[in-house]
Amino acid sequence: MKDEPITVEDYKLVSDEFFQKYNYVVERMNVTAKAEDVLKVMEALSGAVMKDRVKNKVGPFGFNKNGKQDGSEEGVDSGESGSESDD
Repeated sequence: MKDEPITVEDYKLVSDEFFQKYNYVVERMNVTAKAEDVLKVMEALSGAVMKDRVKNKVGPFGFNKNGKQDGSEEGVDSGESGSESDD
């Protein structure tokens, strides 16, 4: 599916969202702005949005709910420490 040619139907699926963003940027810049400049601003805004999303990220979710990335859990005794003796 990745290697298939892009069709008019594919354009129709994404055009509403794209042109909403494009027209928003045109309105904010200048009606006489060049398309190249508008696309550069859209790219810059996309980068700013992604940075803001990372900064305001809520989580973590799933297996790392405690925020631990290395897989270790504090306070859990696996019984393999060898520090206890069975006398």
